[in-house]
Amino acid sequence: MRAPSLSSRNLGARLKPEERPVYAQRRIVPSVEIRFPLPPSTNSLFANVVGRGRVKTPKYRAWRQQAALLIDVQRPGRMAGPCDVAIYLPPFRGDIDNRVKPCLDVAVAAGIIADDGQRYLRGHPLVGIDRTATDVRMVFTMPSVEEQDRAEIEVRAREGQNCAHIAVSLGLDEGHVRTVLAEIGR
Repeated sequence: MRAPSLSSRNLGARLKPEERPVYAQRRIVPSVEIRFPLPPSTNSLFANVVGRGRVKTPKYRAWRQQAALLIDVQRPGRMAGPCDVAIYLPPFRGDIDNRVKPCLDVAVAAGIIADDGQRYLRGHPLVGIDRTATDVRMVFTMPSVEEQDRAEIEVRAREGQNCAHIAVSLGLDEGHVRTVLAEIGR
């Protein structure tokens, strides 16, 4: 039997998103603001190549590299849990939705967020057009501790955990847990 390869490509594939060095080595902060050029439209990010499948286009690779370098120079921290994100785009022609995915992808590649899935983003990004901007501005913010506690209490109650267990698990007062559950109608 052959030992598994430890090449960087295979090693990176086995890491959980939050274990990737580009993410894990950044300091945790309550908010991050980054700026970078407008990405290409989602329609021009990938090309179908016979024998290889879908591959990043040269235009997309160049934009990602430039954006990642510009973000790195800004020395941002990282979000340590589910966060909110707002994306402010400069004026451009085309669909707004087609610019959101590459913005989230470059934030993941730069290590600002571990991944762009539901575990790491609290909802769909707020997207707007900044008529005075020339670059994309992304703002990531952590919810308050109170909001985080409320969300965790709600999830645990949905999973069938009782008030006492939730309180002990989260290090909260049982009365507080009962109050939160009453407010959300559980």
